[in-house]
Amino acid sequence: MSDRIDQTYYEILGVSSDAPPNEIQMAYRRAKETYSPDSPALYSMFTADEAKDLLLLIEEAYTTLSNQSLRMSYDQNLGGQNNEPLSSSHLTKKDEPIPEGFAKTNFGSYEVNDNFEIEIKERQNFDGHFLQRVRNYKNISIDQMSNVTRISRSYLHAIESNDFDSLPAAVFVRGFIVQIARHLGLDDKKVSKSFMIYFKQGYVD
Repeated sequence: MSDRIDQTYYEILGVSSDAPPNEIQMAYRRAKETYSPDSPALYSMFTADEAKDLLLLIEEAYTTLSNQSLRMSYDQNLGGQNNEPLSSSHLTKKDEPIPEGFAKTNFGSYEVNDNFEIEIKERQNFDGHFLQRVRNYKNISIDQMSNVTRISRSYLHAIESNDFDSLPAAVFVRGFIVQIARHLGLDDKKVSKSFMIYFKQGYVD
């Protein structure tokens, strides 16, 4: 697959570079369930070849990261370019009080705009520009989103500017959007389905 070089095995499984073996195994199981050949959603978003490629990459990633010697060799080949593990300082404490008129995400608090909340709730079409509006509204920086999702800043910028030519294959982009939507507090299924329609049509606003 020509785009596989753009994603590390850690990113494919959605774990940090220091994830312990049990976390690697759980991530592998989640990925297998999410992208199971029996899932109608999988083949509604991807072609059969794309789905096959993704499942092969998931297996390849797990085979490497679940083996201590293979993982050590792989890490050395990466040249120390993996993202650092997410620090707890990036996340807010659950017991921190929220001022009236504010809401909280895992990254911090933001002032609630009732009109925009309604717009978000009623929104059916999600492109990169709208995702950027939501991110900015909730006071989440690109760096914070990159750290927690393990998605490179360049890909995040490409998503938010609808620069589809700068993004990898659809199998990866859909995974990106699912992660972004979840951290923005959005319906990841609705958002990813909408965004992937734009992506496959090459839409640019």
